[in-house]
Amino acid sequence: MGPPQLTETTIRYLYATTWLPTESNEYLVAVPGGSTKAIDTAGNLLHIALWNLRRQGLMAFEQIRPVEEEKVRVLGGKPFSRFEFLEGSAKLPGLEGAVVEAARSATDTDVRALIRALDLDNRGPWNTVCNHCFAEANAARLVEAKGRLFRKVVFTDMPAVEALRERHDELRAARGAYLDAEPDLCNAVMSDCLRTVADAYSPSLGD
Repeated sequence: MGPPQLTETTIRYLYATTWLPTESNEYLVAVPGGSTKAIDTAGNLLHIALWNLRRQGLMAFEQIRPVEEEKVRVLGGKPFSRFEFLEGSAKLPGLEGAVVEAARSATDTDVRALIRALDLDNRGPWNTVCNHCFAEANAARLVEAKGRLFRKVVFTDMPAVEALRERHDELRAARGAYLDAEPDLCNAVMSDCLRTVADAYSPSLGD
């Protein structure tokens, strides 16, 4: 029996503590085996999902202006990149599947509108992103959540997770090559992901 068949983003999520910052005085999010910096985690996972959808020929991206500092963002700010949804009938699990559904309902073609269409939780937008990966890994019986006040994500089948390590390393190297090959486009899309997640955090809104 081979390793579980998971989407690329969920495989990277399983190893999040090996490639994302884990020590910070900023917000953290629970990931398998520990916690990582919340906004960085959500932004990177979103970027990986978008990159994977692009590799599958389901989406295309274009930079529309240089990345720059935005001291004030009104109504989500002015995006750096936009997307084109190329395959309207695609059905996928995990975060990739959620992004595909968001692309169908997005009110605009810019990447920030796409991320907002994921209906991010204002009290923990990073949780919305990670929960899509968690759900897929949990359905494969690789992880489970423990704790109510302080949530932890623990591994439940380490041999199966270890069987995915080689695939994870391949995916990490492939994304690194992509970042090196198209740095301006990657920076534009990544910045839109990070800034949309950051702006979505408004715990004083709603119940």
